[in-house]
Amino acid sequence: MAIVKDPVCGMEIESETAAGSSEYQGVTYYFCAEGCKHDFDTSPWKYVGSGAGLKEAMSEPSGQMAPKPASAKKWWEFWK
Repeated sequence: MAIVKDPVCGMEIESETAAGSSEYQGVTYYFCAEGCKHDFDTSPWKYVGSGAGLKEAMSEPSGQMAPKPASAKKWWEFWK
């Protein structure tokens, strides 16, 4: 029994009892529901490849601080 992750919603499921599966670029992907399979089949590149893990990467802090913005003029400096 293999536990796999649905690439659309991220749910962990058992591959043997998955609601569906699709093959894309030689890899088989499993889905928790027909809706997730349909979304994947419509546009698989959104969920695998260079975009894979983008949602997780954006939600986790990278440890780098954002650059400090340039100083804005104070209101009285506009009349100098």
